[in-house]
Amino acid sequence: MASSHDDTISNMKAMLASLSSAVPSQRRMPPGGLPARGGNVVLLTGTTGSLGCHLLGALARSFDVLHVYALNRASNNASLSTRQQDALVERAIDPCILDLPKITLLEGDLSLPNWGIAKDKYREVRRLTLDITHTAWRVDMMSGLDAFGPVLLGLLRLVQFALDSPCADTRRLLFISSTGAIHEAPRDMPIPEAPVDPIYAIGNGYAQSKWVAEQLLLTTAQRTTLDPLIVRVGQLTGGPAGDWAANEWFPVMVQSAPYLGCFVDDPRPCPFLPFDIAANALLDMLHASSPTHIVHLIHPRPVCWNVIARHIAKEFSVKLVPYRKWLALLENARKMGQCRALRLLPFFRIYVHDGSEVSPLAMGWPNLEVKEAVAASQTLADPRLRKLESEDVMKWLEYWRRVGALPAGSSVARL
Repeated sequence: MASSHDDTISNMKAMLASLSSAVPSQRRMPPGGLPARGGNVVLLTGTTGSLGCHLLGALARSFDVLHVYALNRASNNASLSTRQQDALVERAIDPCILDLPKITLLEGDLSLPNWGIAKDKYREVRRLTLDITHTAWRVDMMSGLDAFGPVLLGLLRLVQFALDSPCADTRRLLFISSTGAIHEAPRDMPIPEAPVDPIYAIGNGYAQSKWVAEQLLLTTAQRTTLDPLIVRVGQLTGGPAGDWAANEWFPVMVQSAPYLGCFVDDPRPCPFLPFDIAANALLDMLHASSPTHIVHLIHPRPVCWNVIARHIAKEFSVKLVPYRKWLALLENARKMGQCRALRLLPFFRIYVHDGSEVSPLAMGWPNLEVKEAVAASQTLADPRLRKLESEDVMKWLEYWRRVGALPAGSSVARL
């Protein structure tokens, strides 16, 4: 096992070394006049995803933001305009923001030179952009680190883009990392908002890729004047429309309730954070500083897991059981091919973590410090910050019914 871990860490460090070798030791300043500024100009990637959608909405509403370039990959199925509009509507965000002059949709690929977009447009974006928020990433919990090579190359090209900008101001690159990158951290101690040992990220290729990305940005901060902020995002929940992708682990766990006759119980805090609140917090963080360049984005004052669980148990008229018992029932349910949770069985197994019982958080999650995040965000610091309640659960269930992940019915009213 130790040898396997050593090989994994060696692979992570080798990929980091390869990427870091392309980062210059100082900012390259190409010739060119500075643009006139009447506000902030933001490059935002991944705006058709849930977090990206809510961020696009928040930036569109912000009077401090002059313009937003929304960059997404191309698709053979529909135009970016259509995909973006559909994504906004699904999340109850006014699609009319796409008609605002301050919003420009761009279709490209970060791993390509100039992102594969027209040279004139690329030069325009490079000349005007002050801040970058990078949410786009491959969401894949089953593949190894090598599969994440293209997105890591894309991050490197984004770093090079920022360093090549003619703007004299220090750029902010806000990178959306994941608490999954520290899932293997010890459970009996708080995890600081700081760089971590690669052993914390060996769980899967996704976590490893986030660790490599974090280290690449920290190396860049040491060598140049680029100012990255790495945001390790925890579990985000549906926004005002209940929009929580039905194929994610928690929705799938909920879908298993009628098949297994139970749902997971846990008395410990559950730091879930709704998408819309997370987007507002990230907007706050766009110009915040952190001595470590790292913050944790989770709910600073969370409700307990069983506050959520008891509503779900009531909805399906099932009992609440400890996680290990729920997992054992799932392991024995292979014959029930319709139980979607079976597809994520390897993922659910990782939550049976050595020392998980000593963690102060539900599911044995690592205990993450949030001091820097709260200092960086007035949204998180607000003592009136909304906590999850039954209304949120109702909206999730309604959304999952609407997309066909749960059978239609009126029992939601029992909440």
